[in-house]
Amino acid sequence: MNDLFKRRLTIILGLLFIVGGIGTCKVLKDSKKTPDRMEVITAARAVRTLTAQNGPVRLSIPITGRLRAVDRMLITAEVGGTVQRTGTTFREGVTFRKGEVLLQIDNGEVRAQVNAQQSAFLRTLVQLVPDLRIDIPDAAAKWETYLKSVPVEGLLPELPKLANEQERNYMAGRGLLDQYYGIRALYERLGKYNITAPFDGVVVSASVEPGTIVTPGTRLGEFISPGSLELETAIGAGELTLVHIGDTLRLTSTEGPGTWRGRIIRAGENIDASTQTVKLFVQVDGKDLRDGQYLAGSIEAGALSDAVAVPRSALLEDGSLYTVKDSALVKMPVEILHQGVEQAVVRGLANGQVVVTDRLSGAYEGLRVAPVTSE
Repeated sequence: MNDLFKRRLTIILGLLFIVGGIGTCKVLKDSKKTPDRMEVITAARAVRTLTAQNGPVRLSIPITGRLRAVDRMLITAEVGGTVQRTGTTFREGVTFRKGEVLLQIDNGEVRAQVNAQQSAFLRTLVQLVPDLRIDIPDAAAKWETYLKSVPVEGLLPELPKLANEQERNYMAGRGLLDQYYGIRALYERLGKYNITAPFDGVVVSASVEPGTIVTPGTRLGEFISPGSLELETAIGAGELTLVHIGDTLRLTSTEGPGTWRGRIIRAGENIDASTQTVKLFVQVDGKDLRDGQYLAGSIEAGALSDAVAVPRSALLEDGSLYTVKDSALVKMPVEILHQGVEQAVVRGLANGQVVVTDRLSGAYEGLRVAPVTSE
């Protein structure tokens, strides 16, 4: 009887524990609150901007470049020999007048060849004149006079004018013409041993000194005229239509004070494929200028009305701009009036419109931004 009672009590207690556990789980479940869903907050992206204000925009094209002498001669030896000492030593900074000897190379060997061939030419003439009295008597007096004018040493006079074909063939057959023009060729070669100044100028580099042995092709130095200078610079291909030959501009030195007047004298014919620029050459006048000096300035190319200037980097590939409205990006199509190297001039923006001047990566319409006014 006791065993039966205990078994029944155990079953009842087990059922009570099960019912209580189920109830506790339900209460805990009902008391649990579902957490609110967290909103994804995207931080605004800081961008530089400017406020559009339509009006006249002056087109000023900045330039910089290096001065270069227009009259410039690279001196190279055409013959070989030893550089001789002259009255004025060929050194950097030394000035020469037009026609003065810059450099002299020893010409003794060639001069001896000239004298030898001229002596042989004289001998031929001596033998020829008596024969002419018999073969071509009309020409004998002319050639006898020429014979008397030919020196053993010194410049060979020009041949008398050949009167007819018979006289020409006679002289050619006796080898006189060959000898004459051979001597003239040696004279031309002899002239290459004296290098003279083609204009008034100054030596800017000297690679040899007296006693130096040179060969044909040896670079001897460089000679320029410092009074004739031009500036080589480059402008954007899109700016070429705004520039005209003859336009003037003011130039300043990047190394010190001073202003100079420049005039555009020519422009390049081709566009640099890597930079999309065109070469421009400016003639510069004034004192205290030197070959190799850097100058800077700007070309004033008129003005465009009812327009806004923006950085060229702000333009998108399709020619539009990003503007800001309600802290979000909005794409704005514009009319591009001019594109320079750094600046573009556009039309189509409203006054007060906020324009993004940064080049943004991964930007899209609706992107949240925080405008920062450009200085």
